[in-house]
Amino acid sequence: MGKVFLAKSPDGAEIAVKTVLFPEGLDPRARWETVERFQREARAARSLVHRNICQVLDIGADRDTFFIVMEYCDGQTLREQIDASGPMEVGRAVEIMVAVCEALAYAHEQGVVHRDIKPDNIMVVGGGAVKLMDFGLASIGHERGVTQTGTTMGTFAYMSPEQARGEKLDARSDIFSLGVTFYEMLTGEQAFTGEGPGAIVNEILNKEVQAPAGLPAHVSRTLGKCLRKRPPYRFQDAREIIESLRPAGETPAVQGTMVLAAGQAAASTEAVASSPSASQPAAAKPRAAQDARQEGASAARAGDATYRCPKCREPLTKNAATCWRCGTPNPAMAQRKSLQESQVAIRSAIKDYERKQKRGWFRRRK
Repeated sequence: MGKVFLAKSPDGAEIAVKTVLFPEGLDPRARWETVERFQREARAARSLVHRNICQVLDIGADRDTFFIVMEYCDGQTLREQIDASGPMEVGRAVEIMVAVCEALAYAHEQGVVHRDIKPDNIMVVGGGAVKLMDFGLASIGHERGVTQTGTTMGTFAYMSPEQARGEKLDARSDIFSLGVTFYEMLTGEQAFTGEGPGAIVNEILNKEVQAPAGLPAHVSRTLGKCLRKRPPYRFQDAREIIESLRPAGETPAVQGTMVLAAGQAAASTEAVASSPSASQPAAAKPRAAQDARQEGASAARAGDATYRCPKCREPLTKNAATCWRCGTPNPAMAQRKSLQESQVAIRSAIKDYERKQKRGWFRRRK
């Protein structure tokens, strides 16, 4: 939607100047929308001051020329790096992912949704620093946008399912697009491909992307959760992705189907170790451990628990019959089924007793 020029400021510093580009034969309405979208990018980016976001220095207009003055980022986009070198090392891909998540978390806190996350809009500058760029399609929370609900805009291969359907978007749409970008960093290939926009959108809505083999468990888990089709099942905040990408030694400790924070797990361990019953035989259950189990059961009944697959540790909902990743039966569903079967057996026994009682089976003989 524009051209970018390398320029010099009056003090001699190198800057980038982006000007809006009007196609030939553009009608007045489309021209107004182009200018409005261009100025929205300037307002959105100018309000964001973060080390991982390309900084806007000034905006202005000279007759029919509208321009944005930005800091000059000397480097390569992720698209250029992937095309030149193929898949990235997992460690480097995670570093870039964390940097972009920090930029997105800050933007989302300011009420700005990017709506066009893709490798072309992520710049890797000298020294390895990462910059998120191009807020031309950004949605600003307190402003009425040019693009209304029902209109699809963005790059097809990186759209979220709700974006492809033209629905209202929030921060979770950026998280899906970032997951598609993360997949491309790890594999060198796009997650959704097709001969035309219709085929790509069909894959976005229906195709389940499998994480590539050989990834660390926490990286594979993070990628899978970013690419969930339904927004409630994705990460709800970009900072959650940063926490999920930490190595296994730094993630919360897991006990059974319950997830305890690392600090709580350590405290529970210390309580068991310091308990007088710790020196008792193995057959004697430590008081602290028993209390912890009771607290966990209470939390589960209250709905505060997070259920996880016993095999791959993927979070599960109570209503999921099996794990979507490995197919392992959900323990919560198995317990519910066992309870339902017991209730059916009890009701059947009561009916059988009542039937026999009516027939006189239990009359006292003289």
